[in-house]
Amino acid sequence: MRNEKPARILVVDDDPTHFKVVLDNFQDDDFEIMYAPNGREGCNVAEKELPDLIIMDWEMPVMNGVEAITQLQSKSSTKDVPVVMATGVMTESKDLKEAMEIGAIDFIRKPFDKLELVARVKTSLRLSDSYQLIKKQNKDISSLMEQEMALKDRELLLETMHRLENSNFINRLGESLANIEKQCKDQNSVQDIIKLTKEINSHLRTESNWENFTIHFKKVHPNFFRNLMEKYPDITPNEQRLCAYVKIGLNNKEVAQLLGVTVGTTKTNLNRLKKRLSLQINESLRDFITTFSYANPVL
Repeated sequence: MRNEKPARILVVDDDPTHFKVVLDNFQDDDFEIMYAPNGREGCNVAEKELPDLIIMDWEMPVMNGVEAITQLQSKSSTKDVPVVMATGVMTESKDLKEAMEIGAIDFIRKPFDKLELVARVKTSLRLSDSYQLIKKQNKDISSLMEQEMALKDRELLLETMHRLENSNFINRLGESLANIEKQCKDQNSVQDIIKLTKEINSHLRTESNWENFTIHFKKVHPNFFRNLMEKYPDITPNEQRLCAYVKIGLNNKEVAQLLGVTVGTTKTNLNRLKKRLSLQINESLRDFITTFSYANPVL
């Protein structure tokens, strides 16, 4: 995996002779070796150069190895750079445990044994390569999942809008039939119109049925309602419905049409929902609901 470019190793040690040992042991390999005399300088070099591996001395002036690793771990640019802790003093099992807990991936004792040094460095580099590959694969998978989720959201939105258009059309058709009924003189025709109007109203109720919507919604966002209820147990069914419509990107007018209320009423209900969710005045309800309920771990 290292055919593209030489591995870059940073040695952080207040004794330059240890740097020379590393340099001598890897002089026949295609490696680039860098040096820093203390933890602070090591962090600066690491942030600037982003080495493939750091061999970090434990005891150093200015900033020791533990403090340096802690600082490296705190920054997004260097937190994934693997560190091998090196020491001739802190060699007990508890020291090894401490080094691993703060973020070191391996531990090597000084004075360096050539075979052990080369083996541990190359193993750490392979582990780092594998981790970076897995991280990239997970990132690619995450990106594909996000694209698939966006597509499903789009399909759900289109389906909801189609149902809304159908409901509006059927509603207008029912109103037209009601007007015809008032003007019709033929009693038989009136009865036929009444029967047809009932069928239309029945179909309208089916088209706008909340249960039908939730079946499709849960296929796209299976954990949304569960997470919403866990975090906000007092949220009402109507507020859950509002959240779902906002989640798929419906605007106030569209939400109002689906709920059979005015746009003004919808705005009022959304303001109440914002208070229910304990959002601040400057926080966006739509942004909050759009990003709510995603907890997929990514390496």
